[in-house]
Amino acid sequence: MAEVLIQKPSRIHNLSYLFLGYYLSSLITYDLNLSLEQKIAFITAFGSFVGTLIYYIKPIERTISLYFRLSKKNETYPAEPFDEFQTPVYRSEVLLSNYLQDERTIVKGAFFLAVGILTSNKLLESIGLSQLYWFLQIFTVALICVGVWEVNVLIKRKLPIIVFLYNYYNISKHTPQLEKAVQTKDWVKADKIRDKEPFLDSPESYYTFGPLKTPKKGLCVACGEIREGAYCIACGEKILKTCSKCEGRLVRNDETVCPKYCSYCGTKIG
Repeated sequence: MAEVLIQKPSRIHNLSYLFLGYYLSSLITYDLNLSLEQKIAFITAFGSFVGTLIYYIKPIERTISLYFRLSKKNETYPAEPFDEFQTPVYRSEVLLSNYLQDERTIVKGAFFLAVGILTSNKLLESIGLSQLYWFLQIFTVALICVGVWEVNVLIKRKLPIIVFLYNYYNISKHTPQLEKAVQTKDWVKADKIRDKEPFLDSPESYYTFGPLKTPKKGLCVACGEIREGAYCIACGEKILKTCSKCEGRLVRNDETVCPKYCSYCGTKIG
């Protein structure tokens, strides 16, 4: 109980568990013949217990984590060239990162409020507003839709950026900028920073000499052959090292493959 309230200022977000516990315990008192003092004591004691129990169980987070495990998308490794950094990152653990604290709060708020409305029938009857219950059910459906949508955005859009940050924290030269963008919730900027190093997520486009060094090989668009140097020794055309539109990496380690389209923006080469 003390950990929920005192541990860190950021844990104020998790008071939603405690409020839900108090609310659920207050609903139970409607069926009990108790005095006002007994109701207060029951709600305080039982509500604190239920709220703290829900806090440690974390039902929303565990449900999302179960999805990762069942879909076999939980474990992820850095790209193959970085053999010395082959420590797996688990999405179920990244989900609990401080970077996603506000996102978790929004999701929990939507579902917890929906639970509160669904169980509010007796409360409304006690104050003579039971006729509003069915109207609130429509609002409940909207809340659940919002919660599901936020979960989808979290999994599809935001979580991959955090996974990228943890995977390449010691490798990416843009880690400070990416971390700052994530902390300020600027997800558009975070996407653009991540796109500056597409070769980290795509080991097939990783250069033989590493992403931070000037590549010694490139593609001659006239001959369609992989050549060394700045100009083709067969026709004199300038060797293409990057896409002319997005500057994405083009050369694979497998020199027999000559890409005809940029794998990052789809621009035709040559």
